[in-house]
Amino acid sequence: MGFYHSLLLVLGLSLLLPGTAVPSRRSACLACHGSHYAELGSCVSCHRGNDHTDRKGIAHQDIIDGRFAHFTIKGRPVVEQGKKLILALACRRCHIYERQGNPLATNLDRLAANTAPQALFEALKSPVLFMPDFHLDEAQLNALVNAILAAAERDGKAGETPQVVHFEDEKRSRENIFVRHCGPCHKVLSERFGGLGSGSVGPNLSGLFSPFYPRTYRDAESWSPEKLKKWLENPRNIKANARMTPVRLTEGDFAALLEIMGNGQIK
Repeated sequence: MGFYHSLLLVLGLSLLLPGTAVPSRRSACLACHGSHYAELGSCVSCHRGNDHTDRKGIAHQDIIDGRFAHFTIKGRPVVEQGKKLILALACRRCHIYERQGNPLATNLDRLAANTAPQALFEALKSPVLFMPDFHLDEAQLNALVNAILAAAERDGKAGETPQVVHFEDEKRSRENIFVRHCGPCHKVLSERFGGLGSGSVGPNLSGLFSPFYPRTYRDAESWSPEKLKKWLENPRNIKANARMTPVRLTEGDFAALLEIMGNGQIK
């Protein structure tokens, strides 16, 4: 047996002997970055990426920036701040989060599996059409991203089921009751017609009848079809300082409005 074969045999046997110390591999990340939270594991435990190489382009593939990695450490306050924001902003009126909410828009529990944290940040910073712009600062945006990533980790399902988009007749959508009477001041994301309305003067009405919509009727009450009817008859009977003027609708028109507002929104 040659020298190198003997050496390999000795090394192989040493790995099988109990109590034999195996030298730990040094993360290539530490060539550029200082060590922290070493007790939690390697760099990739929190930041992902590839710590086997010193080639930056490969090492940083799918890496999570430090401001988005709080969710990997149990009990971090940033995640709790994000959860409180999701409640305060009523994100569940359109989204599923922690398996609760309205399936009118993207399922946040599945979104992060195929979406980079920075892309989540940008989507919240510059909301898409029909999503309210909450004018959040950077700290709030970071907290929301961490909360979304934390929920995605617990959900454990890879990727989101693609949503089916229905394209209705343009003239029919343009002339429906919501667009005519509500659209100049409000927007709504509806199950049947998609996004409707063009105004941002009034609140976004997506998920109005769901239990996740802010309780803005009278004195912190939830909305219902009956309450909406009373509001439309004369908003100032409900709130003395309401800026909205009465909207006179026939029974048929109101039924058509409920069909748009209520479909799939009462969960």
